[in-house]
Amino acid sequence: MWKHWFAIFLLLSTVSAFDFQYDAFAQIKMFAVPNQNVFFINVHVDANPVPNKPFTVYADVQSQSVNWSDLIVYMTAPAGMSVVSPTVATLAFTSQGNTERASWTMLASDTGSYPMTITAHSNFPLDTETFDITVNVGSPHSLVLSGMSVPGNLFANDNFTASIKLKNSGTVADTNVLTQIFVPAGLQLLDDVTQSVSSLGPGQEVTLKWRLRAESAGSHVLLFNYSSTNAGHNSASTGVNVGTKPVATGALLSIVTHSTTLRPNSINPIVVDIANNGVQDIHNLQIVSASGGGYLSSNTPLWIGDLAKNDKKTLTLQINTFNETLSLQIPIIVQYDSGGNSYAETYQTGLQLENHPDFKINTVTVNPPLSYAGDTADKIDVQIFNAGMEANDVYATLNLPNGISPAWGGATSVYFGKIDTFQTVTAQFFVNVNDAISSGNYPLSLSVKTGDMQTPLNVNFIVAPKAQFQLISKDDSQLYPGATNVPFKIAIKNTGTIAAQTITTKLLSGNSVPGVKSDSITSVGNMENIGTILPGQTFVTTFMVNLDPEFAAGDQSTSVEIDWAQNSTSTSNAFVQTVIIPYHVANGPSYLLYYGTIPWTYVIFFTALMAGSVAFLRLRKKRLKMIENESLQLSKNYSTNLSPPEIDIKEDVSAEKHNGKSKTTPIAKDKYNNAEKERGR
Repeated sequence: MWKHWFAIFLLLSTVSAFDFQYDAFAQIKMFAVPNQNVFFINVHVDANPVPNKPFTVYADVQSQSVNWSDLIVYMTAPAGMSVVSPTVATLAFTSQGNTERASWTMLASDTGSYPMTITAHSNFPLDTETFDITVNVGSPHSLVLSGMSVPGNLFANDNFTASIKLKNSGTVADTNVLTQIFVPAGLQLLDDVTQSVSSLGPGQEVTLKWRLRAESAGSHVLLFNYSSTNAGHNSASTGVNVGTKPVATGALLSIVTHSTTLRPNSINPIVVDIANNGVQDIHNLQIVSASGGGYLSSNTPLWIGDLAKNDKKTLTLQINTFNETLSLQIPIIVQYDSGGNSYAETYQTGLQLENHPDFKINTVTVNPPLSYAGDTADKIDVQIFNAGMEANDVYATLNLPNGISPAWGGATSVYFGKIDTFQTVTAQFFVNVNDAISSGNYPLSLSVKTGDMQTPLNVNFIVAPKAQFQLISKDDSQLYPGATNVPFKIAIKNTGTIAAQTITTKLLSGNSVPGVKSDSITSVGNMENIGTILPGQTFVTTFMVNLDPEFAAGDQSTSVEIDWAQNSTSTSNAFVQTVIIPYHVANGPSYLLYYGTIPWTYVIFFTALMAGSVAFLRLRKKRLKMIENESLQLSKNYSTNLSPPEIDIKEDVSAEKHNGKSKTTPIAKDKYNNAEKERGR
């Protein structure tokens, strides 16, 4: 019965608590300020946003309250539009009417129309205001070099025209197309340095020309820089070979490289056309070296032999690049005989790079050097080298397999902006390694994107073998409040793929099992030395514990820290894993059985007492009924002229109490016999 009253008491307490909470909530609602206090003064979006290029949105917010506090302004963006900067801006107003600015850096993954909402919220006074904007992201644009022209057979004092062709490969018009030419010593520019085109339609191509004069013989490099509103800056170069006037006893060489790409810190094949533009044949021609400016030839001297006038030969130089910063021209030294004379000449030969960026990976560095399952914030540094033309709006995105995830905020992309020719940049990523991942080699895909060009690169990431521990069972049968120096046994299995050495286990202090006692107690808790555990092996760690008498019985949980080393004889442990151990605390010693929180001994005693009381009441009732029936029977046996004997029922009951085994009481029998005697008289 007391359990029922206790349940009713809890129910009434819960209802009372609910009513109190509801009243408190109603009071908060009642004190809410209904008037507007936040006003959006100005909202700005950068003009002409394009995909994969950051742009800015800001909002100027004004407060009309004197004591304005706890104001936050946050941006809500749909799928396809991400907020690079923090989405929530916390502002502070110092006086009434102040205006503060919240700013966000946005990034769209594709073209389209993106509805976004800016929300300003304050708690004191309570007010929430929103401002909806729509950002239209245009098509990606690109200004590409589609052609380049420089005449051959040039001699000193010749005038000539150099030109380049630019094409708008985007889907909308491009504007403010600017091109500059840079002329080295030995050439003279006869036009303005800069030429411009106000607008270039989709797919439209334009040719820009400059008049120049050749002043001295040699190999010269022309450099062109071009830019537009949509495409940004880019550059290209070409070589101009200027000879001397043909003479009866001379020869003239022209050396031009084919378009190529360069890989850093490796041997690169460069195809070269070498021509005899003189009036005499050349004999014993050889390239002595092609080194300088960060380049070193590995197959020179290179024998060529005879080269007749107006003849040309194509050969391949093996050029080793050993600097991260390289020149756009390479010195080529030649020797030959012609007309009975020997010549040794040096040609500054321009390198004709491919008409697009060319991204390569120099090195990949991971810190720490070995990654394991369960690692957090492992750093991956990827050095990217551009062996081609200058690139703008460059992004590097690391695609991660299952089991490896970005460490912070889903960040898998790095924005570089501009990467020059022969420039090396470092893309840095931080990743987490899942606890359940298997050891092995995980090739990661790195995608480098500029404009419409996307270059896939491979990055190797190795997850080293690691021991892993799993709870198998525990023996908590001797845990109860007030228990002293009782064992708490825990069985743990190494589910990893490598042996764990110098294992120690600690039942951490501050857990739900207080008063930890053992022979080895550290500053962090009860400790036990285990040793080496092989993959698939199970071990048992035992802790001797004391439980406070006031400790609450029932289901609890604690934790065991496992420290170990791998592939090392060192005593210092390098790996740590914490295993959660659920356990149960009984209400008393294990030799007492319990029903809920009550020992079975008490349950049996009270049950027997109640059963005995019920049996006694039933037996008493039965005896009273029997006595009543006997009295009625005696009355029937008397004659009508004879009054019945007086029978004291109470006395019979009293006698019944003294002799419960007798079915007919002695008093009743005596009175019956006396009545019979009187009747016989």
